[in-house]
Amino acid sequence: MSTAFYFDPDAYTEAHARSGARGGPAGLMGRQVAGKEFLDAYLWHARADSLTGVVRTPDHGKVLAGICRSHPTAATRPRPLSVTTEGEFLEVAAGPSPPADVLYVPCPPDARSAWARQGIGARFALCGVTHTLSSAGAVNSLCDLLVAPFEPFDALVCTSRAVLDLVRAVTETFADYLADRFGGRPHLRPRLEVIPLGVNPDRFRPATPDERAAERTRLGAADDEVVVLCVGRLSHHAKAHPFAAFHAADQAARRTGKNVFLVFAGWAAHPAVEQAYREGASRLAPGARVAFVDGQDPKVRVGAWRAAGVFLSLPDNIQETFGLVVVEAMASGLPVLGSDWDGYRDLIVHGETGFLVPARMVRGATTRATTRLILGQVNYDHFLAECMQTVAVDPEAAADALTRLVSDADLRRRMGAAGRERAVEHFRWERVVRAYEGVWADQEREVRDWTPPTRPGPAIYPAPEVSFAGYPSSWISDTDLVRTTPGAEARLPTFLGLPLTNVSADRRSSDRATLADLLRAAAAPRPVGELSAALEGAGTDPVRARATVAWLLKYGLLRPA
Repeated sequence: MSTAFYFDPDAYTEAHARSGARGGPAGLMGRQVAGKEFLDAYLWHARADSLTGVVRTPDHGKVLAGICRSHPTAATRPRPLSVTTEGEFLEVAAGPSPPADVLYVPCPPDARSAWARQGIGARFALCGVTHTLSSAGAVNSLCDLLVAPFEPFDALVCTSRAVLDLVRAVTETFADYLADRFGGRPHLRPRLEVIPLGVNPDRFRPATPDERAAERTRLGAADDEVVVLCVGRLSHHAKAHPFAAFHAADQAARRTGKNVFLVFAGWAAHPAVEQAYREGASRLAPGARVAFVDGQDPKVRVGAWRAAGVFLSLPDNIQETFGLVVVEAMASGLPVLGSDWDGYRDLIVHGETGFLVPARMVRGATTRATTRLILGQVNYDHFLAECMQTVAVDPEAAADALTRLVSDADLRRRMGAAGRERAVEHFRWERVVRAYEGVWADQEREVRDWTPPTRPGPAIYPAPEVSFAGYPSSWISDTDLVRTTPGAEARLPTFLGLPLTNVSADRRSSDRATLADLLRAAAAPRPVGELSAALEGAGTDPVRARATVAWLLKYGLLRPA
């Protein structure tokens, strides 16, 4: 299978920053966890016998090489790794032997790559995956799927049916606009696939009795307490407002008379946020005991899974798309109480592996919210908060469901076992990787039968010879004659050595011997095409060959004959 991975450490490694970079959110991000797990699963389960990485900088290539070297499969199934920069990948992909038929990116396919592919006539398919799609930039990338030169063999993998509905809603609305504005209705060319995120059922598994006892002791849970676990960022405006969780825990404790221990294994972007959670817990869940532990510490997270009896996650935010923690909880043998929200309904089987709590929105309450975001009248965080405030996760339904789980240990065991079976059957990473490989195999077959059109640069910004055709006094073509100026060969080393006259040297031939041969060949008038062909025969590609002739003309080593 010929698939290359675009590797950026930010997408495939877990970060634990206490403050967000460039104004971004702080702490461990779900997409980083998912990316790290996906790469690990690919190294374990992919059928490919070699790996190709595409990187922006050589330093990123070193990070990828380090990950591959340290992975357990390096000893049991070593695979050759080739790393290339994205610029090198595009140039080679325009030749007769592309380095890969598919380029996978850990986000929706980038319009920039599609335009570049069109501009140089490269032959490869693009495949990307959705994560959060609520920012203006992310939604704009979906609109690009209609207007950028994506092809039917490109693919966007949606992690849930709700995300698929979102992609269709955005692109169909934008298609209506384009039809109204320009006539004719465009259609979405890339294929849409639904493939969930996955879980490693060996890493996430039910705890043994000894493990459970040890982790409950470490967590400080009493023998008679039912531990209800929440895992994830503490962000009431951008992840899940805790009100429904606090209310459910409080009511479950009061109604059953049992001791409920609500544990948040999470992390906050700012101490004030964690303090707000603590204050909310004391006021809104006085009947339950509530604790906050550092979920960025992998040991703490693993311990919390093993100590818990119920997993609770009640998102109400448009930033959520899938719910990786839900499949981790199911694989850990825990019953799940979740919102009937976005991807959660693909994961939880209501009444069998847990309970889905209704989530309702009031129509018309957010009508102008996206307009304010686009205009910059609100920032992204305030936009998320505004939308979150219009979503009601039914607090009484959550309380009823948690009460049933707290009061019935046998129900917890049955639902936990059913959840474990569902996670292993449907969401183990091996199955997910096979689904991706199936999509990539289809893409490979289709792209190999495709002949890219020849264009002078991408249509969104044609090559300078097209865009600026009216700028020069005249254009020199292959049939025009040029000749060497007197003393040109002697002056050549000066122009090759001066920084002022040696700009963009990588875009042309700078080999002194090759250029000297060319100057001698042009002692008598020669067509530009003939000189370019001589450079191509010496190993220079056609574009660089003509740029070399232009350089010799620019500094007076050649002149029109």
